[in-house]
Amino acid sequence: MFGYARSEQVVGRSWRMLYPSQFRTRITRDAMPALKQVGFWIGRLPGKHRDGSIITQQVALRLLPGRSIICMVFSATERFEGGDLRDRLFALSQGLLAVADTSGCIKQFNPAWMTMLGYEAEEIRDHSILDFVHPEDRDFTWGKLVKLREGRPTRSFVNRMCTKSGSHLWLNWSASSSPGDNLIFASAHDVTEAKRAESAVMAGIAQACRADHQQAQFVAMASHELRTPLANIMLASQLLKNHFKELPEHLIEHLFGEIQSTIRDMTSTIDTLLFAGNVDMGRVDFRPASVSSVREFEAMIWSAVNQPSSRVVIVIREFAGEVHLDRALFGHVLRNLVENGLKYSPAPSPVDVVARVRRGRLSLVVADRGIGVPAVERRRLFEAFFRSSNVGATPGFGLGLFIADRAARLHGGSIRYRPRPQGGALFLVRLPMRREDHDKQDG
Repeated sequence: MFGYARSEQVVGRSWRMLYPSQFRTRITRDAMPALKQVGFWIGRLPGKHRDGSIITQQVALRLLPGRSIICMVFSATERFEGGDLRDRLFALSQGLLAVADTSGCIKQFNPAWMTMLGYEAEEIRDHSILDFVHPEDRDFTWGKLVKLREGRPTRSFVNRMCTKSGSHLWLNWSASSSPGDNLIFASAHDVTEAKRAESAVMAGIAQACRADHQQAQFVAMASHELRTPLANIMLASQLLKNHFKELPEHLIEHLFGEIQSTIRDMTSTIDTLLFAGNVDMGRVDFRPASVSSVREFEAMIWSAVNQPSSRVVIVIREFAGEVHLDRALFGHVLRNLVENGLKYSPAPSPVDVVARVRRGRLSLVVADRGIGVPAVERRRLFEAFFRSSNVGATPGFGLGLFIADRAARLHGGSIRYRPRPQGGALFLVRLPMRREDHDKQDG
């Protein structure tokens, strides 16, 4: 094509000897930037024959790792759409390669478009690149096309491309335009796995941030809840130390009783905090045991509630067969729901507990006549440390419902909140209490 008879006449010499000086600017202006940006370039170039005459060619350039370049030259009689030009160049890439006009209409593409996106060739050719872009990324991608139409190269932007099956891939694009040919050259490689890994890392960071925030809440609440009882113990002990001989016997007994009661409350608070932490970290074991009589079941409920009977009304509607449950975890479920109802209900209004065992499954309803939960906050009701905006100055950690929910889940059950029609809160507890249900969970 260039008139040289032996390879030694061209090997080791500059490519510039093959092109007239007046046309080399075209190569440095259009072809080289495209190679750097997208890794390939296709276009028409006038070549220089050895005898000095000008020959018209079609040139395909492909940048390889290590900055080597493959150059394929075809005579001007070859069609731009010719299979040789397309296949030989595009077969060198496993990612997407495309030549489009400046409106984004695809003119040439490699087989990766079909293997990666799942479309047939006729579904791709002469369609806009935007037709394959995820709807949420089209405006962003259109902005990149506008830059290319203005002759500005675009390096390393990421968007989502839709596959024929309805899924999408994350692709990292590089693109460059050739103003002389009214063409855009673009290449892309699949970064879906990297995006998924990035999402997993970001989710981990977000979870860590939430954990740090929860830890800060934990420290603040624990400090607040423990400071008052500690102050009471300190005050009572100082009175006993400094005025023991002067105080009447009944007051001394009262102060000792206050100290003991406060210590019990603090112990209960610390146990709650430790249990919540262990549940959240998966350190609580599930150990179900059989309860086979209604009397045993009622005693277990009263033991779990551990509240004066005057404000707690317990009704067992039905007890058909035995049930299997972890008594300690069940105690956390019932006790926290009842205490929650008593705390946020005006005295002496009762908290109703209605239990039913049917076909080996246990259902509980715990209903109070308290303040309820605002509708917009109900989705967060079982989160650790969450407290509704209407609790006012009522003390608490925001852990009771969190613990109850986790204890129910360890049984394979659930807790649901419903507003009580007459006002207050209603919690529905369902636990799959049959032995075979637990055996399936263990398996």
